[in-house]
Amino acid sequence: MTKRRLIVMLYAFFIAGALVHTLRLLPLIMILFTPVMIVTVAVAAFALTYQISAKSVAAGAAVLVLTFLCETSGVNLGFPFGDYAYTNLLGPKVLDVPLVLPFAWLGVLVPSWIASGLFLKYKNVVVASVVVTVSDAVLEFAADTLDLWHWKGGLPTELNYISWFVISYFSLSLLKKYAIEKESNPLVARLLVCQLLYFFLTDVGMRFVLPQS
Repeated sequence: MTKRRLIVMLYAFFIAGALVHTLRLLPLIMILFTPVMIVTVAVAAFALTYQISAKSVAAGAAVLVLTFLCETSGVNLGFPFGDYAYTNLLGPKVLDVPLVLPFAWLGVLVPSWIASGLFLKYKNVVVASVVVTVSDAVLEFAADTLDLWHWKGGLPTELNYISWFVISYFSLSLLKKYAIEKESNPLVARLLVCQLLYFFLTDVGMRFVLPQS
């Protein structure tokens, strides 16, 4: 299978997922789809980007722990993101944080790092952190529509986006310093685009095209 054909199939798969959500088909399967997709994307992006060595895995694990601790603080203390709460649709939770959430971070961080070089031609921690933060803006609206998490007041505040940038900067810096990177694989950058398409199309479809009466 050629790389181009694989990319086309990847786009088609995620767009189909958004369509199924919009039409509200297979609800039980789709409840499982999102957390499974999150973990799969994170693991695939990491494996395609970094050598699987003790050093790289330790760096990836450190990012998972860091983001989990930030999410735990955010949900229980309202800092550093603001006042929000997760529903039960993302699976098992520890300290009110779904266990898949650190993988959601990793699955956006790594593709954003590769995308900053492939699409913006400037592979830089600051640029990649901006890409991650912009991606979160898409995810926030879709998450509300999909009933994954909700903000007090309906929308995240500026603090959320500032915190996303700062946490992304430290996480990407950690990966850059300690994880052993392979030659950039363009498929990883497409994983970011696919996720954004999936969440954006799902949000637009469920919120505006076929809203629930």
